[in-house]
Amino acid sequence: MIRMPMARLKAVLIFLVAGMMTAAFAGAETKDHLSGRIDLFGDAPPVHLESERGWTTIGSFDLGRAELPVLPEEASRRWRLETSYEHAGSSGPVTLQIRLRGVENGAVFTHPWSEGADRLADAYSNWFEETGASLSAGARGFVEARLIAPPRTPLTGRLYSVRLEAWDRLISDGPSEPAGPAVQLAYARPLPTARVGTAVPADAENPETGIAAALDFAFGFVGVSLSGDLPAYYRAQADPVRSLDDGMAMPRYRLNPPLSIPGIATLEDYKRRFDYSIHAAADLEDLFPEWFESGRPWTPGENAYLFMGSRDRLGGKLTEGVDYLVFLVEFGDDGWKVTARPAQ
Repeated sequence: MIRMPMARLKAVLIFLVAGMMTAAFAGAETKDHLSGRIDLFGDAPPVHLESERGWTTIGSFDLGRAELPVLPEEASRRWRLETSYEHAGSSGPVTLQIRLRGVENGAVFTHPWSEGADRLADAYSNWFEETGASLSAGARGFVEARLIAPPRTPLTGRLYSVRLEAWDRLISDGPSEPAGPAVQLAYARPLPTARVGTAVPADAENPETGIAAALDFAFGFVGVSLSGDLPAYYRAQADPVRSLDDGMAMPRYRLNPPLSIPGIATLEDYKRRFDYSIHAAADLEDLFPEWFESGRPWTPGENAYLFMGSRDRLGGKLTEGVDYLVFLVEFGDDGWKVTARPAQ
C-alpha cells in the first residue's frame, strides 16, 4: 500500500509525465507552433449522427501522407481537432467525440457541450498528448464519431468536417528539474503545471474516513472493475457521479462498463504493473484549481481523495481506455463512493 506523506506530493507519481509532457522546465523557454494539419473528413455530404447508435465510422486516415516534421529530442507533440458540426437543441449537456481507431488504444478527442452547437459550430477539441507510438508517423485506421446526449433524450446531429492539428513544443535550453508536477489524466486531457501541496486533512489518520480507508476502497473498486463484477462496479459509484472535466452529473448506469486489460486478471497483477497514488482534497485545490472555480456545478468535498492509477510501468505510458482507474472517492452517509470520474 502506498502511503503518500501529504506534506510533499512526489512529482514522480502516476501522471507526472516522464517522457510524456516536457513542458514546465525551470529556466527553459518553450515555444508552441503548428507543425501540420490533416483533413480527416470533409468535402462530402455531412454524416448524420444519432446519440443512440454509438460510434459511427465516418472515414479513414493515414498519417504517413501528412509528412509531418520529425519531432526533435527534448520536444513534445500534442494534437487537437478542429470540427464543424451541429446538433438539435437539448435540455442538457451534449458531447461530440471523435476516435481514431487503429492506433494503439485509440485516440479519443472530446468536444464538450457548447450552447452554440445547436446550430452550426466550429470548435476545437481537448488536447491529446503524444504517448509513445499512439499517433506515430505511419499510423492509419478509421475515424469514428459519436454524439452523447442526456439520459432518455435521443438526439441527432450532423458532422461536416474534421481536421487534425499537430502542435510541437520546442525547448530552447536543456531540461532541468521541473518547477512542479505536470499532471495528465488517463483520458489524455493535459492539466496545468501545479504547485506541490502542503496541507494535511485533519482526519487523514482516521481508520474509517482517512487516507488508508480511502485507498482500501479505491483498490476494491479497481478490483471489481478488473474482474468484471458489474453489479459491484455500479453499486460502488454515487448516482449521479460527476464529471472531472466540467462537474456535470452523469447517471452511473449510463457509464460504460470497465474494459479488461490484457495480462491483468487480479488486483495483485494490477499493483505489480501499474503505478498508483492517492491525493487528499487539500492537495487537489493546488493540483487542479479549475475544479474549485466559482460557478462550477460541483467541487470536491473536503474529505475527498483522488485515486490516480492508469500509468503502465511498461514503457511509462498512460493507458487509454481504462478511465475507471482515475476517480475521486468520498465518505458520506452511504459509506465510501466513487463520486467523480473522467467524462465518457
